[in-house]
Amino acid sequence: MRAIDVHVHPSSRGLDRDACAYFTRELSEVPSTEDQFAELFVKQQVKALLIGWHPSTVKEETRNSNDYVIDLVARYPDAFAGVLASLDVGPESFVEILKQAEALSRNPRVKGFKFHPPDQNFYPNDRKYYALWELLAAARKPVMFHTGFTVLGANQEGGKGIGLDCGRPIHLDTLARDFPQMKIIAAHPGWPWQEELIGIVTHKKNVYVDTSGYLAEQLPELFQRAIRGRLQDKALFGTDFPYIDLEQALISFEKLGLKDAVKEKILLANAHNVFGLTQE
Repeated sequence: MRAIDVHVHPSSRGLDRDACAYFTRELSEVPSTEDQFAELFVKQQVKALLIGWHPSTVKEETRNSNDYVIDLVARYPDAFAGVLASLDVGPESFVEILKQAEALSRNPRVKGFKFHPPDQNFYPNDRKYYALWELLAAARKPVMFHTGFTVLGANQEGGKGIGLDCGRPIHLDTLARDFPQMKIIAAHPGWPWQEELIGIVTHKKNVYVDTSGYLAEQLPELFQRAIRGRLQDKALFGTDFPYIDLEQALISFEKLGLKDAVKEKILLANAHNVFGLTQE
């Protein structure tokens, strides 16, 4: 196995066409069936963690869901290593959300949880959600949060109602302080607050970061320097597929010229450590 991709959305459901346009992704290049989606990862010798979240900007497509990605992992174990489940933190009863979180935490295919604060319009360090973080921390499930800029609503009137402030990395600092036993993954380098994010990942032992949303040579220079050195044990390979092409992402990663030991950590070992994945 070449890598574990910790940040993958199924291309067979929930595809945001505006996001594809932002990344200049031709829809004809994106696998549209489940078989094609799985075959791509098997061909590249990469195992993916699939995200069960469905973006608010996709109204007409068949919805992505936790049940859907859990089923994909069951049917394509050679392609997919597990699921990052999603929860609706909006108007639904919070007691019901806690019940869903507890049930998902017991599922062995659920390796962690993923939240998108800008799209879900909430602040991770708002104390009204602390009962949820207590439950996930007790279950030893890592939690991933989108940070920084989002392509959802990008270059659209009013950003389609999505504000970026909920995705500032600084909100994870308080969370990491208050839940030191919970592993927190910042999704993306946090641009335009990459310095803020690097400071938090450096300061808090329980905070990690993935490389998703960029080809490697496009990552902010400061971020590239950090994952070469001080943060080499805290960085996880991620693509944000299907918006970033998997094969191009792997080729781009090689261009960073990382030492073999650092490369192995970011591509494989750190993900095994954070998510407790079985070594192959």
